[in-house]
Amino acid sequence: MNFGLFTDDTAIDSYYIKDGTSYAYHNNKPYIYHHAFSAECYLAMMNLPFLFDFGCYINWIEWQDKDLPDYDLDLIIYDNGKIGLEDDHYDKYRVDILREKYPNAKIMGWIKEVNVKSHRLENRVRFLNDCDDIITSGISDNFKNIDMFKYLRTVVDKEWYFISQPVNIEYLFDNFYSDEKDMAIWAYLPNPMYRRGKTYEFADYLGNKYGIEVRKKELNLGQKFDHISQWDFINMWSKCAFHVNMDPSDIHPGNQIMQTAAVGCLNLGGLNEAHSIMYPDTATCDEKILEEKFVEYLNDDNKRFEAIQYAWGKLNEIYSFKSVKSQIEEIYKRI
Repeated sequence: MNFGLFTDDTAIDSYYIKDGTSYAYHNNKPYIYHHAFSAECYLAMMNLPFLFDFGCYINWIEWQDKDLPDYDLDLIIYDNGKIGLEDDHYDKYRVDILREKYPNAKIMGWIKEVNVKSHRLENRVRFLNDCDDIITSGISDNFKNIDMFKYLRTVVDKEWYFISQPVNIEYLFDNFYSDEKDMAIWAYLPNPMYRRGKTYEFADYLGNKYGIEVRKKELNLGQKFDHISQWDFINMWSKCAFHVNMDPSDIHPGNQIMQTAAVGCLNLGGLNEAHSIMYPDTATCDEKILEEKFVEYLNDDNKRFEAIQYAWGKLNEIYSFKSVKSQIEEIYKRI
């Protein structure tokens, strides 16, 4: 399959995949964007072009003054959620333009951000109705039935498909896995404040009570949250036996937890989708339950390794490149 991932406007340069490596169109050199581990390993939806015989990512705003690249694409997944939904710009990012350029491609509308600015909502509905069908990542019932999706299904007359996030498991395992962990707790904070919960407080509580070192990412006042590269960051936390993440959101996929499963860490806490799938016994923000499980894992290596093995199995079953590629191929047959 020849595949194209399109967006209207992001901070990521357009790229194409050759022999498992991403190359930027503007200079044909290996390309690493700000949240990537390397030119071979990206995050979340940006991994989609890696799955197929040919894959590319087109940040359409970069191509407004030049022709889109000439390919015979079979499938386009198009996320139009920013400038392309503005009244003044909508015509420049129309689905019809892609249909004319890539007449053999089926075009699926992708929803990356659940909500859009209110003045863009009407054009979002218009955009989605112009696509063949709708696709996004997230497979839990909670995610499928959030209010925005319920509303959109009443005004968008298309089939909706939900897939899991693709994870380059082999790359993460080969580069960051170790079965010799430090007996330490990593306290993980996502960027949005509302998703941090009581992570630091609970991690410090466990560390102080049970004499376990607690490690955190240094973040000084005025410093960018992502001041550390993904490569350096995962090397900081992947050495810890325990990973505490008390994210209370049940509508986010949980990319961080997919990584913990790939490198052999045991996660405690949080309600993201991947938490409940891969670490069901600790997918809660109930501190009493989590402390009991922590003590159990601390005192019984076999129990801890069983939980890690379970997470590893679910990761490969649901989030591997092979699995997500198969999900998309089955959807392609139906549209």
